[in-house]
Amino acid sequence: MRLLFIRHGDPDYEHDTLTGKGIEEAKALAGLIPHLNVGDCYVSPLGRAKKTAQIALEGTGIVPVEQDWLQEFMTDYDVNGSELLQSVFANPERMKKEMKDSYQSIGTLVNPETRRRFVRDEKGKLPEYAPHVAWDMLPEYYTSHPELSDQDNWRTSYIAMNGGNMPEGQVSTFLACYDYVMKAFDAFLAGYGYHHDRGGLYRTKRGVENTVTFFCHFGITAVLLSRLWNTSPFLLLQSLCMAPTSVTEVVTEERAEGKAYFRALRIGDTTHLTMAGQKPSFAARFCETYYSEGQRH
Repeated sequence: MRLLFIRHGDPDYEHDTLTGKGIEEAKALAGLIPHLNVGDCYVSPLGRAKKTAQIALEGTGIVPVEQDWLQEFMTDYDVNGSELLQSVFANPERMKKEMKDSYQSIGTLVNPETRRRFVRDEKGKLPEYAPHVAWDMLPEYYTSHPELSDQDNWRTSYIAMNGGNMPEGQVSTFLACYDYVMKAFDAFLAGYGYHHDRGGLYRTKRGVENTVTFFCHFGITAVLLSRLWNTSPFLLLQSLCMAPTSVTEVVTEERAEGKAYFRALRIGDTTHLTMAGQKPSFAARFCETYYSEGQRH
């Protein structure tokens, strides 16, 4: 079995669609589609992913099926009132500045990743800090907490046990969100004859050579890969970055009958952008050096 994870184009998070550059990236991706053998296509319900799929698949006759669990992994942390969480995710003074700049630029307070609008308290006061998503934590926190990269112990970490929004909108924890998505993903793969087994293997009575393509997001891709590889999602969220419209390809290897494992052939491939003379977008990355002005800090 072959799985393709395609990230959406350069995002306009405020309107949940693509920027002009994102549209050009999706057009470049369209030129690659005939060579990918995309097979069965599925798409996140979010606008930026659907717009990417629409442009990329135009003229193919393929209509991707929407899957709720493919939306961006809906976890964020409200750091207001928590000095610990402020130290996990960013320098407090920079966070305040970003919050102020966000309000001044768009006239309202919206977390660009989860699009959660900030609500005034009973005194009409707005929060000081924007919520932060799980993969925005500072490297010094991640690297000093080995439980976050442990195969099992990440589940009882402070970060896993806090934060998060379930797709239905209720507040929950990172762990609850993860388990919700994995239940859906396991059921999806089981529909193709691959059943998740303890230890990271997939049991199959008769392996298939289908290709399945997901038009989705960076965060959810990293989280789904952590399931395929039986590893901590934080390890991939903190260590990988997949540029807009990049292609990640994994395939099964069934070296013993009925026991399959997924291996990556490419991660975050943007060859189609290079061939089109385009520079990959910076979205999801942070500043290359601390003094790189204009790059996200």
